[in-house]
Parts: sequence; C-alpha cells; structure tokens
Amino acid sequence: MEEAGQDPLDDVQEVMEIPKLEVTKQTLDFLNSDLEKDLQRMDEANQVLLKKIQEKEETIQSLERDITLSVRQAREREELNHFISKKEEALRDLELETAKLEKNKEILSRSVVEVQKEISRKCKNVGLDKEALKQMLAELKVKLQKSTESCASQEKELVKIESDYQSVYQLCEDQAHYIKKYQEILRQMEKEKEMMLLEKEVQRWGSSIQSAKTRPGADYGSDHQLLIAKFRLRLKKVGKTIRPHRCKAQNNSVQIVKPGSTLVETIQSNMVSFPCPRLEHFRYFISMVMIFFRLLGYVLFYLQYINPDLLVDALPVVMSRETLKRLREALFPFLTLEVEEVLPH
Repeated sequence: MEEAGQDPLDDVQEVMEIPKLEVTKQTLDFLNSDLEKDLQRMDEANQVLLKKIQEKEETIQSLERDITLSVRQAREREELNHFISKKEEALRDLELETAKLEKNKEILSRSVVEVQKEISRKCKNVGLDKEALKQMLAELKVKLQKSTESCASQEKELVKIESDYQSVYQLCEDQAHYIKKYQEILRQMEKEKEMMLLEKEVQRWGSSIQSAKTRPGADYGSDHQLLIAKFRLRLKKVGKTIRPHRCKAQNNSVQIVKPGSTLVETIQSNMVSFPCPRLEHFRYFISMVMIFFRLLGYVLFYLQYINPDLLVDALPVVMSRETLKRLREALFPFLTLEVEEVLPH
C-alpha cells in the first residue's frame, strides 16, 4: 500500500521536472548558438588581423628594401664623387704632363736638328779618320784583355782572402772558447779560495756562532747568497793609561866672548857647539830612508822564501769582507790575462 501511495507523487515530480529540463535545454542550445556565433566572429576578426599583420610586414619589407636601396645609392654617389675627384686630379696631372712633354718635344726637336747638323759635318770627315778608328779599336781590345786578366787575378786574391778569413774566424772562435774555459777555471779558483777563507773563519769563530741563516732572494749586487749569522764576542777590558805631563824647555843660548880672544876663535867655537840644522835634517832623512829600505828588503825576503801566503792569510783578518770585495774588484782587471795565441787543451 505504501508503494502504491508513493508512485503518484514521484510521477508528479517527474512531470514537473520535464518542462524545467526542456527550458534548460533550450537555454543551453541558445548559449551554444551564441558561442558558435562569437567563435565565428573571433575567427573573422583573427583573419582580418592576420591580413593586417601580413600587410604591415609587407610594408616593413618594402621600407627596408627602400632603405637599403637608398643606402646603396648614397654609397654609390659617394664613390662616384670620389672617383670623379680622382679623375679630375688625374686630368690635371695629365694636362701638366702634356705641357711638360710639349716643352720637352720642342727641346728634343731642336736638339735633333743640331745633332743632324753635327752628323752631317762628321760624315764628311769619316773617310779621313778610318785609320785612327782602327787604331782605337786595337787599343780597346788590348785594354779589354788586360782588364779580364786583372779581374781573374782579383778573383783569385778574393778566394785567398776568404780562405784566410775563414781560418782567422776559426782561430778567433777557438781563442774565445779557450778564454771562456780559462775564465771558468779562474772562477772555480776564486770559489775555492772563498771556501778556504770561510773554513778558516768558521774554524776561528765556530765556537762563538750562535745561529746562521741564508737569504737566497736578497738583491745586493752579487751572485752569492746572503748569509746572516749571530756571534757571541768577548771583549777585553782596556785599562786607562795615564800620560805624564810634558814640559817644554827653552834653552836660550848666549854667546860669551872671552877677553883677549879673537873674533875667529869665537866663531869657530860657536860652530862646534851649534852645528848646522840643515845637515842634521839631511842625516836624519838618509838614516830613515836606509831603515825603510832595509825593512822593505826583509819583508820581501820573508814573502818570497819563508811565507808567500802571508797577505792571503792576513788580509781577511785585518780587513772586512766589503773592503776585500772592493779591493778584488779594483785589482781584477790587472790580474786577467790577454791571450794572443791559442791556448793548449
């Protein structure tokens, strides 16, 4: 019963919904038609816009072509103007050259006339000068032979000179090579001497060295590396010396003339008691010179036969390294050898 009661209500609702659905369907159809119309309008507008864009692109291309043509025409005009100016300058130069050529032509015509006159004059005298011409030809042939012989001799001399030059060049190269070797040997000797000096200094100051460092990158004008070391020195006490006061005594000599003595005796006695000061200075100078030469002879004898290395051992002790370096730089040019002949291997 309940099912039978519900069925008519449902049917009524369905009947009521059908017209609503039809109305919505009509509205949807109307909207679809409007949308289709709008889409068609949009398509037409897009086509119109595309046509306008194509037209604008064509106009832009035409403008670009016109611009390129105008630029080319401007360049061509400039080139034409430049070419015309060059041609005008060339025409001016040609006019000047033609004027010069005309002047030269007139001068040449005059000279040709003069030459023709001279030739006509000389042709008359040709018959008389045939023998002289033959002699001139013979002399010229002799001179040519002599010149060829001299050229051949000069070529031989040149070959000899080239061979001599090559031999001299080889000798010079050999001498330069030997001089380089000799300089290298001298440098090695100097290095060995420096090492000996360093060893002696190390032996002397080895107990007093606290620290030592090398500075290989120091720039102080030498090929050697800079060495920095700390020394500990022990200084001696020097006592004060008391000097005695010096007193200057002045002796005033008075000549006493005895009664009854003559003038000559008094002069002789004064000469004996007061000798000449110049003689005393001369004797003193001679004695000092003799002593100096004697000492110099002793020193030379000692350096020659007893201890030749005295200066080598004494100079590093007395002088500093800077003074030794300066002395070495000053004496090095005098100690180098100039080799004239080839040194042996």
